[in-house]
Amino acid sequence: MTIRELKKYLLEHRGDRAAFEAFMDRLDAQPQGELHGEVDAEQFRQLLEAHRHT
Repeated sequence: MTIRELKKYLLEHRGDRAAFEAFMDRLDAQPQGELHGEVDAEQFRQLLEAHRHT
């Protein structure tokens, strides 16, 4: 699954902790220049907020 597909899945399944952790691991592994095209800052903030309370 690509980062884009994983992000889409997470936005539809916000309670999936394993998918969230996989997404974060994938983001961590990406060079910084590649992240900005893949991740919308507001959606990323929403994901972090949603999982901060789980």
